[in-house]
Amino acid sequence: MRPTSASRAYDLSRHALLACLLAAICLAQARASQLSALWGAYRGYHNATLAYQADPLWVHDFAHSRLDLSLEGSMGQATGPSGSGHRSLWHVGLTPIARWWLTPQSGIEFGIGANLFSGTYIGDKRISTAYQFGDSIGVFHRFANTPWTLGLRLTHYSNADIKLPNPGQDYLQLRVAYHVD
Repeated sequence: MRPTSASRAYDLSRHALLACLLAAICLAQARASQLSALWGAYRGYHNATLAYQADPLWVHDFAHSRLDLSLEGSMGQATGPSGSGHRSLWHVGLTPIARWWLTPQSGIEFGIGANLFSGTYIGDKRISTAYQFGDSIGVFHRFANTPWTLGLRLTHYSNADIKLPNPGQDYLQLRVAYHVD
């Protein structure tokens, strides 16, 4: 018997819930370092994301810089161009983020993580799998004597050709973070 679209949606919802619970368990073990809001767009597609970044799991100090590694859990919504079918998808993700602090307040960040989307169509684009890798690279600046950080990220979602077509999704994102430590 072939699964109906309702049963596929139910299965996907169960998988998304399981992914959220797994991410929450992983992140609950660590103290929150920062809460972020990200908003991005590219070629008519938009992405709004809330993220929770844990305290660094690993830190290495160099003579004039520092490198650290932390986990980032995220949940957001990607939206296709107006007037298209399948307008938006929800997504959850877990990403190891490396930050290279070039000065005491500024640096670059990069990460590759796992994301689960609520479907396989966004706008008129078919992304083939709900599972997507998320690659990010960005710059950031933490304002001195404040809990605020401002950054700019380029994020690319793709299924790494697990299944075709694999058009990928790109977003240039503004990131505003509040440090809770």
